[in-house]
Amino acid sequence: MAFDPPEPSSGAWIDVGAARDLPPGTMQRYESEGQRILIANVDGTPFAVDDTCTHEDASLYMGALQGDKVKCPLHGSRFCLRDGRALDEPAEIDLACYPARFQNGRVEIDLARRLD
Repeated sequence: MAFDPPEPSSGAWIDVGAARDLPPGTMQRYESEGQRILIANVDGTPFAVDDTCTHEDASLYMGALQGDKVKCPLHGSRFCLRDGRALDEPAEIDLACYPARFQNGRVEIDLARRLD
């Protein structure tokens, strides 16, 4: 299931779809201008990270969501969605994280502001 097309939003926040399409325990992928972002709902809190595993060019969206962690489908590396940390080898480089929020029944992310 894909998100609705983005709608205009104030500031740097990008509307990526309806919150109802991202229930707790699910993930979606958003793509804009060649950048792929994984958005996950962890117990009612949205998280946004780069969708590509830092070890190999694999989409984390095709992996498994395990609480606040996502497991790469290719070699099994896990990443923490809260801070992007690579938790298991072979990945050693952390993921970039971005602000995400639920706002007026929509999911919004801010790609202009990386969280470190």
